[in-house]
Amino acid sequence: MEILQNNIDELNATIKITVAKADYESQVDASLKNIRKRANVKGFRPGQAPMGLIKREYLHPVMAEEINKVLSKALFDYLKDNKVDYLGEPLPSIKEKTDVDFSKDTDYTFYFDLALAPKFEVSVDSNLALTQYVIDVTDENIEKAMEGYRNAAGKHEPADESGEESFLKGEVYQVNEDGSRNADGLSNKTSMLVSRIENADQKAAFVGKKIGDEVQFNLKEVFKEAEAKSVLGNKMVDFNTINPNFAFKIEEISNFVKGELNQDTYDKLFGKDKIHNEDELKAEIRSQFEASYEQESDYKIMIDAKDELIKASNFNVPVEFMKRWMLNLEQYKDFDEAKLDEQFPNLESDIKWNLIENKIVKDNNIEVSEDEELEESKKLTAAEFARYGIPMSQIPADMLDNFAKERLAKNQDRNMIRSQVINNKVVALVKEKATLTKQNISYDDFGKLFE
Repeated sequence: MEILQNNIDELNATIKITVAKADYESQVDASLKNIRKRANVKGFRPGQAPMGLIKREYLHPVMAEEINKVLSKALFDYLKDNKVDYLGEPLPSIKEKTDVDFSKDTDYTFYFDLALAPKFEVSVDSNLALTQYVIDVTDENIEKAMEGYRNAAGKHEPADESGEESFLKGEVYQVNEDGSRNADGLSNKTSMLVSRIENADQKAAFVGKKIGDEVQFNLKEVFKEAEAKSVLGNKMVDFNTINPNFAFKIEEISNFVKGELNQDTYDKLFGKDKIHNEDELKAEIRSQFEASYEQESDYKIMIDAKDELIKASNFNVPVEFMKRWMLNLEQYKDFDEAKLDEQFPNLESDIKWNLIENKIVKDNNIEVSEDEELEESKKLTAAEFARYGIPMSQIPADMLDNFAKERLAKNQDRNMIRSQVINNKVVALVKEKATLTKQNISYDDFGKLFE
Protein backbone atom coordinates (compact mmCIF):
# COMPACT_ATOMS: atom_id res chain seq x y z
CA MET A 1 0.00 0.00 0.00
CA GLU A 2 1.24 3.47 -0.87
CA ILE A 3 0.03 6.68 0.81
CA LEU A 4 1.08 10.11 -0.43
CA GLN A 5 0.07 13.49 1.03
CA ASN A 6 0.14 16.58 -1.17
CA ASN A 7 -0.25 19.88 0.67
CA ILE A 8 -2.01 22.30 -1.68
CA ASP A 9 -1.60 25.21 0.74
CA GLU A 10 -1.39 25.75 4.49
CA LEU A 11 -5.01 24.68 5.01
CA ASN A 12 -5.75 22.10 2.31
CA ALA A 13 -4.22 18.82 1.22
CA THR A 14 -5.02 15.75 -0.85
CA ILE A 15 -4.15 12.21 0.12
CA LYS A 16 -3.57 9.51 -2.49
CA ILE A 17 -3.88 5.91 -1.35
CA THR A 18 -3.04 3.00 -3.62
CA VAL A 19 -4.47 -0.29 -2.35
CA ALA A 20 -2.68 -3.28 -3.85
CA LYS A 21 -4.29 -6.65 -4.42
CA ALA A 22 -2.13 -8.09 -1.63
CA ASP A 23 -3.63 -5.57 0.82
CA TYR A 24 -7.16 -6.92 0.52
CA GLU A 25 -6.96 -10.38 -1.05
CA SER A 26 -6.80 -12.43 2.17
CA GLN A 27 -9.71 -10.49 3.74
CA VAL A 28 -11.86 -11.06 0.66
CA ASP A 29 -11.07 -14.78 0.65
CA ALA A 30 -11.89 -15.11 4.36
CA SER A 31 -15.18 -13.27 3.91
CA LEU A 32 -16.19 -15.46 0.94
CA LYS A 33 -15.38 -18.60 2.92
CA ASN A 34 -17.64 -17.43 5.77
CA ILE A 35 -20.43 -16.72 3.29
CA ARG A 36 -20.00 -20.21 1.80
CA LYS A 37 -20.37 -21.78 5.26
CA ARG A 38 -23.71 -20.06 5.80
CA ALA A 39 -25.05 -20.10 2.24
CA ASN A 40 -28.15 -22.12 1.34
CA VAL A 41 -27.83 -22.75 -2.39
CA LYS A 42 -30.45 -24.84 -4.16
CA GLY A 43 -29.03 -28.23 -5.14
CA PHE A 44 -26.25 -28.20 -2.56
CA ARG A 45 -26.04 -29.05 1.12
CA PRO A 46 -25.48 -26.04 3.44
CA GLY A 47 -21.84 -25.02 3.26
CA GLN A 48 -21.06 -27.23 0.25
CA ALA A 49 -21.81 -24.88 -2.66
CA PRO A 50 -18.85 -24.50 -5.08
CA MET A 51 -16.68 -21.47 -4.36
CA GLY A 52 -16.99 -20.43 -8.01
CA LEU A 53 -20.74 -20.10 -7.57
CA ILE A 54 -20.27 -18.09 -4.36
CA LYS A 55 -17.81 -15.75 -6.10
CA ARG A 56 -20.14 -15.11 -9.01
CA GLU A 57 -22.85 -14.05 -6.53
CA TYR A 58 -20.90 -12.22 -3.84
CA LEU A 59 -17.37 -11.32 -5.03
CA HIS A 60 -17.98 -7.73 -6.11
CA PRO A 61 -19.92 -6.54 -3.01
CA VAL A 62 -17.45 -8.38 -0.75
CA MET A 63 -14.51 -6.71 -2.47
CA ALA A 64 -16.15 -3.31 -2.09
CA GLU A 65 -16.75 -3.87 1.62
CA GLU A 66 -13.31 -5.28 2.44
CA ILE A 67 -11.40 -2.72 0.38
CA ASN A 68 -13.31 0.08 2.11
CA LYS A 69 -12.38 -1.40 5.50
CA VAL A 70 -8.71 -1.62 4.52
CA LEU A 71 -8.83 1.88 3.03
CA SER A 72 -10.45 3.50 6.07
CA LYS A 73 -8.02 1.88 8.50
CA ALA A 74 -5.01 2.83 6.40
CA LEU A 75 -6.17 6.45 6.06
CA PHE A 76 -6.77 7.07 9.75
CA ASP A 77 -3.70 5.10 10.82
CA TYR A 78 -1.65 7.34 8.52
CA LEU A 79 -3.13 10.52 10.01
CA LYS A 80 -2.51 9.25 13.53
CA ASP A 81 0.99 7.86 12.97
CA ASN A 82 2.13 11.00 11.15
CA LYS A 83 0.49 13.29 13.70
CA VAL A 84 -1.44 15.14 10.99
CA ASP A 85 -3.49 17.87 12.66
CA TYR A 86 -6.70 18.10 10.63
CA LEU A 87 -10.25 19.44 10.84
CA GLY A 88 -13.45 17.53 10.29
CA GLU A 89 -12.92 14.26 8.41
CA PRO A 90 -11.33 13.42 5.05
CA LEU A 91 -13.77 13.62 2.12
CA PRO A 92 -13.60 12.02 -1.33
CA SER A 93 -11.62 14.41 -3.52
CA ILE A 94 -13.49 16.77 -5.82
CA LYS A 95 -10.67 17.40 -8.31
CA GLU A 96 -8.96 13.99 -8.23
CA LYS A 97 -11.74 11.61 -9.20
CA THR A 98 -11.56 8.02 -8.01
CA ASP A 99 -12.66 5.60 -10.72
CA VAL A 100 -13.23 2.18 -9.13
CA ASP A 101 -14.50 -0.96 -10.85
CA PHE A 102 -14.69 -3.80 -8.33
CA SER A 103 -15.23 -6.30 -11.13
CA LYS A 104 -11.50 -6.04 -11.78
CA ASP A 105 -9.13 -7.99 -9.56
CA THR A 106 -6.40 -5.36 -9.43
CA ASP A 107 -4.84 -2.42 -7.54
CA TYR A 108 -7.02 0.60 -6.77
CA THR A 109 -6.19 4.25 -6.23
CA PHE A 110 -8.28 6.57 -4.05
CA TYR A 111 -8.04 10.34 -3.48
CA PHE A 112 -9.22 12.32 -0.46
CA ASP A 113 -9.44 16.01 0.34
CA LEU A 114 -8.18 16.96 3.79
CA ALA A 115 -8.54 20.18 5.82
CA LEU A 116 -5.35 21.00 7.71
CA ALA A 117 -5.61 22.68 11.09
CA PRO A 118 -4.18 26.22 11.00
CA LYS A 119 -0.95 27.01 12.81
CA PHE A 120 -1.22 29.82 15.34
CA GLU A 121 -0.14 30.97 18.79
CA VAL A 122 -2.38 31.99 21.64
CA SER A 123 -1.39 33.58 24.93
CA VAL A 124 -3.53 33.90 28.03
CA ASP A 125 -1.65 36.55 29.99
CA SER A 126 -1.88 40.08 31.38
CA ASN A 127 -2.22 41.50 27.87
CA LEU A 128 -5.74 40.07 27.81
CA ALA A 129 -7.77 42.90 29.37
CA LEU A 130 -11.33 42.08 30.45
CA THR A 131 -14.11 43.45 32.63
CA GLN A 132 -15.18 41.32 35.58
CA TYR A 133 -18.76 42.27 36.43
CA VAL A 134 -19.69 42.02 40.10
CA ILE A 135 -23.47 41.68 40.19
CA ASP A 136 -25.11 43.34 43.18
CA VAL A 137 -27.13 41.16 45.58
CA THR A 138 -30.00 43.33 46.78
CA ASP A 139 -32.15 43.21 49.91
CA GLU A 140 -35.06 42.51 47.59
CA ASN A 141 -33.26 39.39 46.31
CA ILE A 142 -32.88 38.14 49.86
CA GLU A 143 -36.47 38.93 50.91
CA LYS A 144 -37.89 37.16 47.85
CA ALA A 145 -35.75 34.11 48.63
CA MET A 146 -36.91 34.19 52.27
CA GLU A 147 -40.50 34.26 51.04
CA GLY A 148 -39.72 31.33 48.78
CA TYR A 149 -38.43 29.31 51.73
CA ARG A 150 -41.55 30.15 53.72
CA ASN A 151 -43.64 28.89 50.81
CA ALA A 152 -41.50 25.76 50.54
CA ALA A 153 -42.17 25.02 54.19
CA GLY A 154 -45.88 25.80 53.88
CA LYS A 155 -48.85 23.52 53.29
CA HIS A 156 -52.56 23.53 52.48
CA GLU A 157 -54.82 23.40 55.53
CA PRO A 158 -58.60 22.87 55.65
CA ALA A 159 -60.63 26.08 55.64
CA ASP A 160 -64.29 27.00 56.21
CA GLU A 161 -64.43 29.68 53.52
CA SER A 162 -62.72 30.09 50.16
CA GLY A 163 -60.38 32.94 49.31
CA GLU A 164 -58.40 34.04 46.25
CA GLU A 165 -55.60 31.58 47.07
CA SER A 166 -57.83 28.62 47.97
CA PHE A 167 -57.56 25.10 46.60
CA LEU A 168 -60.99 23.60 45.91
CA LYS A 169 -62.09 20.02 45.44
CA GLY A 170 -65.51 19.01 44.24
CA GLU A 171 -67.66 18.12 41.26
CA VAL A 172 -67.92 20.11 38.06
CA TYR A 173 -70.98 19.57 35.89
CA GLN A 174 -72.86 21.14 32.99
CA VAL A 175 -76.02 23.11 33.74
CA ASN A 176 -79.05 24.22 31.72
CA GLU A 177 -79.92 27.83 30.88
CA ASP A 178 -82.06 28.03 34.05
CA GLY A 179 -79.14 26.86 36.21
CA SER A 180 -80.47 23.36 36.84
CA ARG A 181 -78.13 20.41 36.42
CA ASN A 182 -78.06 18.95 32.91
CA ALA A 183 -78.68 15.25 33.41
CA ASP A 184 -77.02 14.40 30.10
CA GLY A 185 -74.18 16.93 30.41
CA LEU A 186 -70.51 16.50 31.19
CA SER A 187 -69.41 16.03 34.80
CA ASN A 188 -66.26 15.10 36.67
CA LYS A 189 -64.74 15.00 40.16
CA THR A 190 -61.87 17.45 40.07
CA SER A 191 -59.89 20.20 41.79
CA MET A 192 -58.88 23.76 41.00
CA LEU A 193 -56.90 26.75 42.25
CA VAL A 194 -58.89 29.97 42.53
CA SER A 195 -55.70 31.99 41.98
CA ARG A 196 -55.38 30.63 38.42
CA ILE A 197 -58.64 32.24 37.30
CA GLU A 198 -57.66 35.32 35.27
CA ASN A 199 -61.17 36.78 34.73
CA ALA A 200 -61.81 39.02 37.76
CA ASP A 201 -65.62 38.64 37.76
CA GLN A 202 -65.43 34.87 37.45
CA LYS A 203 -62.79 34.68 40.18
CA ALA A 204 -64.98 36.72 42.55
CA ALA A 205 -67.73 34.10 42.17
CA PHE A 206 -65.47 31.48 43.80
CA VAL A 207 -64.46 33.67 46.74
CA GLY A 208 -66.30 33.64 50.08
CA LYS A 209 -67.88 30.23 49.47
CA LYS A 210 -68.39 27.39 51.94
CA ILE A 211 -68.41 23.60 51.64
CA GLY A 212 -71.60 22.50 49.89
CA ASP A 213 -72.00 25.74 47.94
CA GLU A 214 -72.53 25.62 44.18
CA VAL A 215 -70.75 28.15 41.97
CA GLN A 216 -72.06 28.64 38.44
CA PHE A 217 -69.53 29.86 35.89
CA ASN A 218 -68.60 30.18 32.24
CA LEU A 219 -66.12 27.40 31.40
CA LYS A 220 -64.39 29.39 28.67
CA GLU A 221 -63.88 32.43 30.89
CA VAL A 222 -62.49 30.45 33.83
CA PHE A 223 -60.21 27.95 32.08
CA LYS A 224 -57.98 27.84 29.04
CA GLU A 225 -58.61 24.99 26.63
CA ALA A 226 -56.04 22.56 28.03
CA GLU A 227 -57.11 23.28 31.62
CA ALA A 228 -60.78 22.83 30.74
CA LYS A 229 -60.11 19.41 29.23
CA SER A 230 -58.13 18.41 32.32
CA VAL A 231 -60.82 19.62 34.73
CA LEU A 232 -63.50 17.77 32.76
CA GLY A 233 -61.34 14.65 32.48
CA ASN A 234 -62.11 14.55 28.77
CA LYS A 235 -59.37 15.30 26.24
CA MET A 236 -61.79 14.90 23.34
CA VAL A 237 -63.99 17.85 24.30
CA ASP A 238 -64.37 20.43 21.51
CA PHE A 239 -63.60 23.63 23.41
CA ASN A 240 -64.88 25.84 20.58
CA THR A 241 -68.39 24.37 20.36
CA ILE A 242 -69.03 23.20 23.94
CA ASN A 243 -71.90 24.73 25.92
CA PRO A 244 -69.89 26.76 28.51
CA ASN A 245 -72.55 26.82 31.26
CA PHE A 246 -71.13 24.85 34.20
CA ALA A 247 -71.33 24.64 37.97
CA PHE A 248 -68.82 23.60 40.61
CA LYS A 249 -70.09 22.06 43.85
CA ILE A 250 -67.50 22.57 46.58
CA GLU A 251 -66.69 19.50 48.68
CA GLU A 252 -63.35 20.56 50.22
CA ILE A 253 -61.64 23.93 50.79
CA SER A 254 -58.02 24.35 51.75
CA ASN A 255 -55.90 27.46 52.01
CA PHE A 256 -52.16 27.62 51.62
CA VAL A 257 -50.47 28.59 54.89
CA LYS A 258 -46.86 29.70 54.71
CA GLY A 259 -44.43 27.85 56.94
CA GLU A 260 -42.48 29.31 59.80
CA LEU A 261 -38.75 29.86 59.54
CA ASN A 262 -37.77 27.74 62.53
CA GLN A 263 -35.19 25.07 63.25
CA ASP A 264 -37.30 22.29 61.72
CA THR A 265 -37.58 24.30 58.51
CA TYR A 266 -33.85 25.07 58.46
CA ASP A 267 -32.94 21.42 59.03
CA LYS A 268 -35.36 20.24 56.35
CA LEU A 269 -34.15 22.68 53.71
CA PHE A 270 -30.42 22.87 54.45
CA GLY A 271 -29.52 19.81 56.51
CA LYS A 272 -29.36 19.37 60.25
CA ASP A 273 -27.80 22.23 62.21
CA LYS A 274 -26.49 24.06 59.12
CA ILE A 275 -28.70 27.12 59.76
CA HIS A 276 -29.93 28.27 63.20
CA ASN A 277 -31.62 31.66 62.74
CA GLU A 278 -32.78 34.24 60.19
CA ASP A 279 -29.45 36.07 60.17
CA GLU A 280 -27.65 32.87 59.22
CA LEU A 281 -30.35 32.15 56.63
CA LYS A 282 -29.88 35.58 55.07
CA ALA A 283 -26.11 35.03 55.00
CA GLU A 284 -26.66 31.67 53.27
CA ILE A 285 -29.03 33.22 50.74
CA ARG A 286 -26.54 35.99 50.00
CA SER A 287 -23.81 33.38 49.54
CA GLN A 288 -26.01 31.43 47.12
CA PHE A 289 -26.79 34.53 45.08
CA GLU A 290 -23.12 35.53 45.00
CA ALA A 291 -22.12 32.05 43.77
CA SER A 292 -24.84 32.07 41.12
CA TYR A 293 -24.01 35.59 40.00
CA GLU A 294 -20.31 34.75 39.86
CA GLN A 295 -21.10 31.91 37.46
CA GLU A 296 -23.04 34.32 35.24
CA SER A 297 -20.19 36.82 35.43
CA ASP A 298 -17.72 34.07 34.51
CA TYR A 299 -19.86 33.26 31.48
CA LYS A 300 -19.57 36.88 30.34
CA ILE A 301 -15.81 36.82 30.96
CA MET A 302 -15.54 33.74 28.76
CA ILE A 303 -17.60 35.31 25.97
CA ASP A 304 -15.40 38.42 26.00
CA ALA A 305 -12.19 36.35 26.27
CA LYS A 306 -13.31 34.22 23.33
CA ASP A 307 -13.86 37.31 21.16
CA GLU A 308 -10.53 38.88 22.14
CA LEU A 309 -8.50 35.69 21.69
CA ILE A 310 -10.03 34.98 18.29
CA LYS A 311 -9.10 38.50 17.14
CA ALA A 312 -5.60 38.26 18.63
CA SER A 313 -4.86 34.83 17.14
CA ASN A 314 -5.71 36.06 13.63
CA PHE A 315 -5.83 32.80 11.66
CA ASN A 316 -8.07 31.36 8.96
CA VAL A 317 -9.82 28.03 8.51
CA PRO A 318 -10.45 26.17 5.23
CA VAL A 319 -13.88 27.66 4.68
CA GLU A 320 -15.02 25.79 1.56
CA PHE A 321 -13.96 22.42 2.90
CA MET A 322 -15.66 23.02 6.27
CA LYS A 323 -18.90 23.98 4.54
CA ARG A 324 -18.77 20.86 2.41
CA TRP A 325 -18.05 18.70 5.47
CA MET A 326 -20.84 20.28 7.54
CA LEU A 327 -23.44 19.61 4.85
CA ASN A 328 -22.72 15.90 5.37
CA LEU A 329 -23.39 16.04 9.13
CA GLU A 330 -26.68 14.94 10.67
CA GLN A 331 -27.01 18.15 12.69
CA TYR A 332 -27.06 20.20 9.47
CA LYS A 333 -29.32 17.89 7.49
CA ASP A 334 -31.92 20.68 7.11
CA PHE A 335 -29.35 23.14 5.73
CA ASP A 336 -28.82 23.91 2.07
CA GLU A 337 -25.81 25.82 0.76
CA ALA A 338 -27.59 29.19 1.02
CA LYS A 339 -28.59 28.66 4.65
CA LEU A 340 -25.12 27.42 5.56
CA ASP A 341 -23.54 30.47 3.92
CA GLU A 342 -25.81 32.68 6.01
CA GLN A 343 -24.98 30.90 9.27
CA PHE A 344 -21.30 30.26 8.60
CA PRO A 345 -19.82 33.41 10.23
CA ASN A 346 -21.10 32.19 13.62
CA LEU A 347 -20.10 28.60 12.88
CA GLU A 348 -16.63 29.75 11.82
CA SER A 349 -16.27 31.59 15.12
CA ASP A 350 -17.17 28.36 16.97
CA ILE A 351 -14.60 26.40 14.92
CA LYS A 352 -11.89 28.94 15.72
CA TRP A 353 -12.74 28.99 19.40
CA ASN A 354 -12.66 25.19 19.56
CA LEU A 355 -9.15 25.26 18.09
CA ILE A 356 -8.04 28.01 20.48
CA GLU A 357 -9.50 26.24 23.52
CA ASN A 358 -7.80 22.98 22.55
CA LYS A 359 -4.46 24.79 22.23
CA ILE A 360 -4.94 26.50 25.61
CA VAL A 361 -5.67 23.10 27.14
CA LYS A 362 -2.59 21.56 25.52
CA ASP A 363 -0.22 24.47 26.24
CA ASN A 364 -1.27 24.63 29.90
CA ASN A 365 -1.40 20.86 30.50
CA ILE A 366 -5.06 21.00 31.50
CA GLU A 367 -6.38 17.53 32.30
CA VAL A 368 -9.67 16.15 33.58
CA SER A 369 -9.73 13.35 36.15
CA GLU A 370 -12.54 10.86 36.72
CA ASP A 371 -13.13 12.41 40.16
CA GLU A 372 -13.62 15.83 38.57
CA GLU A 373 -16.08 14.37 36.08
CA LEU A 374 -18.00 12.74 38.93
CA GLU A 375 -18.15 15.97 40.94
CA GLU A 376 -19.45 17.93 37.95
CA SER A 377 -22.02 15.21 37.28
CA LYS A 378 -23.17 15.47 40.90
CA LYS A 379 -23.62 19.23 40.52
CA LEU A 380 -25.74 18.79 37.41
CA THR A 381 -27.81 16.06 39.07
CA ALA A 382 -28.35 18.14 42.22
CA ALA A 383 -29.42 21.09 40.05
CA GLU A 384 -32.03 18.90 38.36
CA PHE A 385 -33.42 17.83 41.75
CA ALA A 386 -33.50 21.48 42.82
CA ARG A 387 -35.68 22.36 39.82
CA TYR A 388 -38.26 19.98 41.26
CA GLY A 389 -38.02 21.63 44.68
CA ILE A 390 -35.75 19.01 46.26
CA PRO A 391 -32.76 20.62 47.97
CA MET A 392 -29.43 18.86 47.95
CA SER A 393 -29.63 18.34 51.72
CA GLN A 394 -32.56 15.96 51.18
CA ILE A 395 -30.79 13.79 48.58
CA PRO A 396 -29.00 10.79 50.16
CA ALA A 397 -25.31 10.83 49.27
CA ASP A 398 -25.37 7.31 47.82
CA MET A 399 -28.40 8.17 45.65
CA LEU A 400 -26.71 11.31 44.30
CA ASP A 401 -23.56 9.31 43.64
CA ASN A 402 -25.44 6.60 41.76
CA PHE A 403 -27.41 9.07 39.62
CA ALA A 404 -24.17 10.91 38.77
CA LYS A 405 -22.42 7.68 37.77
CA GLU A 406 -25.39 6.61 35.62
CA ARG A 407 -25.13 9.92 33.76
CA LEU A 408 -21.40 9.38 33.17
CA ALA A 409 -22.11 5.92 31.75
CA LYS A 410 -23.73 7.60 28.73
CA ASN A 411 -21.06 8.72 26.27
CA GLN A 412 -22.92 11.81 25.13
CA ASP A 413 -23.48 12.98 28.71
CA ARG A 414 -19.91 12.17 29.69
CA ASN A 415 -18.52 14.19 26.78
CA MET A 416 -20.75 17.13 27.73
CA ILE A 417 -19.64 16.93 31.36
CA ARG A 418 -15.98 16.63 30.40
CA SER A 419 -16.36 19.66 28.15
CA GLN A 420 -17.90 21.63 31.02
CA VAL A 421 -15.02 20.74 33.36
CA ILE A 422 -12.53 21.87 30.73
CA ASN A 423 -14.47 25.10 30.24
CA ASN A 424 -14.43 25.71 34.00
CA LYS A 425 -10.67 25.24 34.06
CA VAL A 426 -10.14 27.57 31.09
CA VAL A 427 -12.28 30.21 32.82
CA ALA A 428 -10.20 29.83 35.98
CA LEU A 429 -7.00 30.20 33.92
CA VAL A 430 -8.32 33.36 32.23
CA LYS A 431 -9.30 34.85 35.60
CA GLU A 432 -5.86 34.04 36.98
CA LYS A 433 -3.76 35.30 34.06
CA ALA A 434 -5.75 38.10 32.43
CA THR A 435 -5.99 41.70 33.60
CA LEU A 436 -9.44 41.99 35.13
CA THR A 437 -11.11 45.30 35.94
CA LYS A 438 -13.96 44.84 38.40
CA GLN A 439 -17.17 46.73 37.80
CA ASN A 440 -20.26 46.60 40.03
CA ILE A 441 -23.52 46.29 38.15
CA SER A 442 -27.19 45.57 38.83
CA TYR A 443 -28.64 42.30 37.62
CA ASP A 444 -30.95 44.12 35.20
CA ASP A 445 -28.10 46.12 33.68
CA PHE A 446 -25.98 42.98 33.46
CA GLY A 447 -28.73 41.32 31.43
CA LYS A 448 -28.72 44.25 29.00
CA LEU A 449 -25.09 43.45 28.13
CA PHE A 450 -26.36 40.43 26.21
CA GLU A 451 -28.96 42.32 24.18
